[in-house]
Amino acid sequence: MNARGALAIGILAAWGAGIAAFAQRELSRSPREKLAAAAMRVAPGATFFAVERDGRHVGFASSTIDTVPGGVQVTDYLVADLTIRGALQRSTAQSVVRLSRALALRDFAITVASDSMALRADGRTVGDSLLQYVVQAPATPADTIRVQLAGPLLLPTVVPLAVMLGDAPEVGRDATVDMFDPVTMSARPLPVSIRAESTFVLVDSAAFDPNSRRWLGAHADTVRGFHLVATDGGPFDAWVDDLGRIITLRAPGGLTVRRTAYEVAFENWRAASSLRARAARGERATLPPARAAGTPLDTLRVRIRGLDLARLPVHGGSQRVQGDTVTVVRDDQRALLPSFPLPPSPATRARFARELRAEPLLEVEHPVIVALARKLRRREAQTDLVARRIAEWVHDSLVVEPSVTLPSAVGTLRSRRGDAAEHAQLFVALARAAGIPARTVSGILLADGTPYRHAWAEVMLQRWVGVDPTLGAFPTDASHIRLWVGSLSLEAELARVIDPIGLDVISRTPRPASR
Repeated sequence: MNARGALAIGILAAWGAGIAAFAQRELSRSPREKLAAAAMRVAPGATFFAVERDGRHVGFASSTIDTVPGGVQVTDYLVADLTIRGALQRSTAQSVVRLSRALALRDFAITVASDSMALRADGRTVGDSLLQYVVQAPATPADTIRVQLAGPLLLPTVVPLAVMLGDAPEVGRDATVDMFDPVTMSARPLPVSIRAESTFVLVDSAAFDPNSRRWLGAHADTVRGFHLVATDGGPFDAWVDDLGRIITLRAPGGLTVRRTAYEVAFENWRAASSLRARAARGERATLPPARAAGTPLDTLRVRIRGLDLARLPVHGGSQRVQGDTVTVVRDDQRALLPSFPLPPSPATRARFARELRAEPLLEVEHPVIVALARKLRRREAQTDLVARRIAEWVHDSLVVEPSVTLPSAVGTLRSRRGDAAEHAQLFVALARAAGIPARTVSGILLADGTPYRHAWAEVMLQRWVGVDPTLGAFPTDASHIRLWVGSLSLEAELARVIDPIGLDVISRTPRPASR
């Protein structure tokens, strides 16, 4: 099976919706203007879910709706311990979808990862006629797919919103959408129907019970629910409220997703699955104890075994590669000199459009990111000084702790905590909002001879210069070995490539203490 097919099947198994994009054909025979009007009723907020199988709590899921400039962002995340090929594996699936004000798809990023699979798809629409997306996995060539469409797009997580907000929900109401299937590369109509109506009592807050050492419901709310199903035998089978938010969802593989309070959904699962122990073993980017990077290095030369470096972005900047050997040299003061002032000129913005734009989980245009970036920059025109100021703020303002979710800049700013990926993601979003081209990177941190998976950032000065807001390093020293450039939502997938490799230190030069 190719990467595209494996990605689609992986999400279908984990979330019950799939990467499949839905092209709007008919939603209760409502005109497009009615769908746009329905979008005005979309309520921002987050809902949380316990993931269960055979009555056992096996995972956690969340769905967040947020307003962004020009539209809406819907982020759905699931993590669960599932039996795959006879072995228990930690599996994750996440979709980040940005929509227009009329709920039409603008772009999306979807990732699936387990111990045996690691894939990602990034897509965008070109007008109403073309869907273009790229499927990629660490150390493999990207697979680009372009599909002609008949109309504007909706993603699976938005279908309940559109159906429930389009007209007043009532039993017997039908709607039809055209579904694009990335496995068969074909479209087919998908009929859905409201089959039943019922009342649910949902836990919306919780309190910790010291006797059972579990979080228990402290307050519940009564919610009116509607049974929304695919009438052609397809996988969609959910109870939703009148705002289109999931109450319960039956997913393939015997999974049930049940809405509840955050503590019940996440904290109880974390305790049951010994999440802290798993995180300490490196489920995500790990750090040396006490946030210390060990002895700073001026130069480092290592041999990497078990990894095809030619397929990874390891060349350039402070790194040189020859065969299986990587040489890292700490940037000197000349590399830190800015090559352009702030704010950047139109020519600079055009040159670094990719490294200045907003992306899923990098909410560069979000008001809270823009406001903080403006506050940190003040009226300073020196690019290096502003980058250093942002790095110091992130380092001083965030608490380091393991995380199992994919890093969001806005979410990290609000929580003020996270691991190296969260630090890097927030730094890059703030730098871009200040007009500084920046990108996230990940790879290996060699701390006193011990390799750790790690994430940091790079900014454009005279060349791409490493910045580690987690460790407070500007620039990074030679202990940082870059193996990946770009979205940190692939960092967990990259970990499965990094973990089996061998690393031999050929030589290293500590940085003199007086420097």
